[in-house]
Amino acid sequence: MVRLMYVITHDPKERLELVSSVFAQAITALSFEYETEIFLMDRAVHAAVKGYVDGLKAESFAPLYELMEMFSEMEGKLYVCSPFAQAYHVPKERCIPGVTEFVDAGMLVVHAKNSTVFTY
Repeated sequence: MVRLMYVITHDPKERLELVSSVFAQAITALSFEYETEIFLMDRAVHAAVKGYVDGLKAESFAPLYELMEMFSEMEGKLYVCSPFAQAYHVPKERCIPGVTEFVDAGMLVVHAKNSTVFTY
């Protein structure tokens, strides 16, 4: 089984093309039936907040909300880094339904062990 992990560290409002590209790549991986995970770290944790990406659309991609929704519907796993969520005041109850869970560095390391990892 092919397992891919994407780690995003950028706020989508600051790097919309990049974040949209990552979700598009992850959706493509899911279409190949690869196990696919996205970890939101640093400023990227804002993307998990309900309504935060509404209205954001990079020129080359579908609206980011749609990409994130499609990723979730295709059973991609979306993780939020707990320490960064705490630092940026992003509580679980304000997050979109597609968030699989809040995790710490240990979970990231465990999942990275048997994955191809891409960082953005």
